[in-house]
Amino acid sequence: MTSSAPVEFLYDSIVGDASLSMFQKVLLTTDGTVTQLLELYTGLPIRVNKLEQAILRCDPNESLMTHADDQLLKRAILLCTDAGSASRALLYAESLFVIDRLPLPTQRQLLESDRPIGLLWRDQQLETYREIIAYRREPCGFLAQHFGLTEMAPLLSRSYLIYHQRKPLGMITEKFPANSFRN
Repeated sequence: MTSSAPVEFLYDSIVGDASLSMFQKVLLTTDGTVTQLLELYTGLPIRVNKLEQAILRCDPNESLMTHADDQLLKRAILLCTDAGSASRALLYAESLFVIDRLPLPTQRQLLESDRPIGLLWRDQQLETYREIIAYRREPCGFLAQHFGLTEMAPLLSRSYLIYHQRKPLGMITEKFPANSFRN
């Protein structure tokens, strides 16, 4: 791939893409938490490495159904194997959550802990629905340093909205190297 622009693709093109492994297809299309899938795949515990976290005032956002006075929690994390010095980054995720729509225990846990959001919701038995809104193939860019790749190495990604009681709680984009999870 020589272009630096992301390439968006449809669900059918993922399922039919012979260059993707079955596990890559599962990661891109699942409507469940990827943390447990990564633990099953690697046979290792997965930990969160929080790269960034900030509370922002937002501009009105149609996808998240927000207004100018709403606050968003912006997070960027790496899901890594928890194997001591042999730890490695598996997946990058960036998220935007509408803070006031999250239950108070979730707000506290997101701000104060390094627990993956999917596991927090599972523990709190929060009923959610995920709607995948985009799939992409794009260059690594600034994420290359976390995966030990070049900036032009391809990543696979997906973005999805998370709903609770028919309102969007937030949006998450997950990215992983196209050369990962091949077997």
